[in-house]
Amino acid sequence: MQTPPTMDGRWIISLLVVTLGISTVNAASRDQWIGRSIYQIVTDRFARSDNSTTAACDAAQGNYCGGSFQGIINKLDYIQDLGFDSIWISPAQTQISARTADLSAYHGYWPNDLYSINSHFGTPKELQALSSTLHDRGMYLMLDIVVGDMAWAGNSSTVDYSTFKPFDDQKYFHDFRLLSSDPTNETCVLECWMGDTVVSLPDLRNEDEQVQNILGSWISELVSNYSIDGLRIDSVLNIAPDFFSNFTKSSGVFTVGEGATADAADVCPLQPSLNGLLNYPLYYILTDAFNTTNGNLSTITESISYTKGQCEDVLALGTFTANQDVPRFGSYTSDISLARNILTSSMLADGIPILYYGEEQHLTGSYNPVNREALWLTNYSMHSTSLPTLVQSLNRLRSYASGDGEQYTQKSQSGSDYLSYLSAPIYNSTHILATRKGFAGNQVVSVVSNLGAKPASKATTKITLGSDETGFQSKQNVTEILSCKTYVTDSSGNLAVDLSSDGGPRVYYPTDSLKDSTDICGDQTKSATPSSSAASSVSPNQSKGSETCLFGVPLGISTLVVTVAMATSYAFI
Repeated sequence: MQTPPTMDGRWIISLLVVTLGISTVNAASRDQWIGRSIYQIVTDRFARSDNSTTAACDAAQGNYCGGSFQGIINKLDYIQDLGFDSIWISPAQTQISARTADLSAYHGYWPNDLYSINSHFGTPKELQALSSTLHDRGMYLMLDIVVGDMAWAGNSSTVDYSTFKPFDDQKYFHDFRLLSSDPTNETCVLECWMGDTVVSLPDLRNEDEQVQNILGSWISELVSNYSIDGLRIDSVLNIAPDFFSNFTKSSGVFTVGEGATADAADVCPLQPSLNGLLNYPLYYILTDAFNTTNGNLSTITESISYTKGQCEDVLALGTFTANQDVPRFGSYTSDISLARNILTSSMLADGIPILYYGEEQHLTGSYNPVNREALWLTNYSMHSTSLPTLVQSLNRLRSYASGDGEQYTQKSQSGSDYLSYLSAPIYNSTHILATRKGFAGNQVVSVVSNLGAKPASKATTKITLGSDETGFQSKQNVTEILSCKTYVTDSSGNLAVDLSSDGGPRVYYPTDSLKDSTDICGDQTKSATPSSSAASSVSPNQSKGSETCLFGVPLGISTLVVTVAMATSYAFI
């Protein structure tokens, strides 16, 4: 749901839903979705039908700027070049038409007719064309929807319920009371109206059988009519939990919930009824750890360990560094090194990587509405900064390691599935974190830092990663994917890492295992650089036995349960 422009609340929950079987693509099962990489789009702000890269769009004004379904079709090459194979677009239903003090409904979270398509974005045929074009490219379509309320431009006393489709009677809605009047009351959380006195959001009785049946029929039609592969359902914490069982059965979809709380304990209990969640706890920790050079990276491993203990299926968690409801990372810092490091940490973590459009361009919008900039003004450059090629390399490596790279897993290993191997921290300090994911022969070792582009002269910038942690062997060639330079481990299999030039990140992969890759460091004939043992011997919190981490935290890595305080304000996204 849409936040009034000045609000920056912290308790948000939604659903990401993915279809289990669409005839135009392979069945989108949970196992297939955890191997996907998603590019999230605000439809009105991504691309125009006329391909303009100069059309004015002042995000702060909150007006429609002309982005469309056809515009997205026109720029799918850009998305695929970044390495993404799925997109997530804004709600497509018809919205309130009036512009109010809360701005326009360009975002899609103020619906008044569920059975028609927002003409600002295009026609039903153009949405069908987007879906078809994506499927022809082997890509998936995820659509955002709102099922908890309808929208009215005006205060509660002026609402004309007869204008809502299909809920054209007051009997379908809870009695008026603003959620902001009692935001910690559990009953009010489920039954009170979000929004404000400018844009009213009458709250549906999702617990009623008649409302459930109407929405069940609608979602079944929507998914079928547009061959949708995924749905994001808005504001789930504000809807009776019993609603979702029948709704998801009607849609035939796999559900993943989103709750904007820093504490996994607040959202992970939903996983018995929802397959997965968006990983807000990790988002908050990553943002705090990387947005300055004074952050503490050790909190990342604490958060990951805690979430593993709370959630049934961490592989179905969506990882991200920004979205339409929170500040862009670029609003915190202009340091591209810090941006590179947080993106690497997020995109290579366990779960489904989701990139909010424009993060690859280091856009700088903070909270709504200025974090919904027009991407066309960047000219979709792949060279604006080093971030587009970074994202491309990370996506390509993840796709390769979870595909062709698995054949290079050493036969002595207990498994070969890259995605199912739970990542393990192998070096952990305040400013440097090294992580391993994957069995030996197909392991990705990433090293991130918050040292910044120009590390302090007294900072520790050189570390040595031991063979027991990385799984690399004596005198083994290892390719650093982001620079395409090849290094050789020492006689003990140790790998020296030097971040002094730029603060990282570094991503290592066995050179010989890249034989079947056509788009990752294609020229593997570059001379190898010896890995010197002269690197710093400072190795705080190194962990042993990472091969045991397929179904849990690796042996030797202590599980630290950390309770993160949850804010109780709300964002009406």
